[in-house]
Amino acid sequence: MTPKQIAMNILTGKKTDKNLFSPDISEWYKDKRLKDITQSHKIPTGCLISDNMEINKNPGTMPKEFADWTYLDFYRNFNWGLHVHIYDWCRFEYENCTLNQHITDKQITKEFKTPIGTISRIDSIANDGSLCPVKLFIENESDWKTLLHVIKNTKPIADYQHIQNILNQIGDLGIADIVLWRSPFGKIVEEYAGLEKTAYTMMDKPQIIDEILQAQTAIDTQLVKLAADSPADIAILSDHADQQILNPIWYEKYCTPFYQKAGDILHKKNKIFSTHLDGNFKALFDLVKKSSFDLLDGCTPAPMTNYQVEELPQAMNDNMAAYCGVPAIFFVENYTNEEIITFAKRIIKALAGKVILNIGDILPANGNIYKTIELSRWLSDA
Repeated sequence: MTPKQIAMNILTGKKTDKNLFSPDISEWYKDKRLKDITQSHKIPTGCLISDNMEINKNPGTMPKEFADWTYLDFYRNFNWGLHVHIYDWCRFEYENCTLNQHITDKQITKEFKTPIGTISRIDSIANDGSLCPVKLFIENESDWKTLLHVIKNTKPIADYQHIQNILNQIGDLGIADIVLWRSPFGKIVEEYAGLEKTAYTMMDKPQIIDEILQAQTAIDTQLVKLAADSPADIAILSDHADQQILNPIWYEKYCTPFYQKAGDILHKKNKIFSTHLDGNFKALFDLVKKSSFDLLDGCTPAPMTNYQVEELPQAMNDNMAAYCGVPAIFFVENYTNEEIITFAKRIIKALAGKVILNIGDILPANGNIYKTIELSRWLSDA
């Protein structure tokens, strides 16, 4: 069976005696190939690094035995399952406002100019290429009105041919999901205002949050419908839910209804509905279980988060599968291959028949590729 066939069997609940190892090594690969790692943000984590991309030709610091390998060669040669996130499947058009983006070596600025005001967000580019917001769109009360204007004048437009081109390149190597980004409430907390401003506004002027939620839900529902009509089998909607930010009360009241709505739309078109959960979400287990998700992506147990792998089934109903990984810390610190394999055995035992094994959440840039290879060899022999 091909990696794609094994993955789809697991995700659709078909019985299989095959295990699949599906590590995301994109950050490690970029680190080894790029001359200037601060530019790695231009190639998002987990996207398709196709054979014809220039990055494959950069010698960088790639180990000699892999010097001539493309990114996809690792998946071909080790028979790993490829999982690709398609971020750029949809573009957004704006009426009655203008989007300006400025990128320097250190910052990315996104600015909306409207007839009623201007709002902007600034992300800082770290030396390792990762991004960190240093300014969000909402700084004062008038910014909410400007944001509302932008949302109401936003139109998503899908590029189905682009999705199909990526699926064609992946072939039998694995699967891909199209990224739906965050839920409407998740956008408010994480992208627009931040935790503190959101919390204060919810207490002082809840009607503002209600207006933003209503407008954003309308746009995001359009987005989900476009995903449902796409050629991809999987759509992923991720708030990267962590109980310290999206507490159970907020999660149930503001996130779950949209998850259920999105799930209904996607399931009617026979799509697999996925969500990325790489944080501390033990307090959300019951809520996740009752949501419309089919796939829990990026699950990373203790010692990196607040639950043991044996507890993860508490967050899953009978129709769910999971990508669950040996925590990335095992691949950057002095853990032995035996310790890594022992942890992998725990994952497979706890989630028997409902898991695709990976590295939780990804192999870091400073991760050990040889430990990754040894884990895959063990799994193929298991």
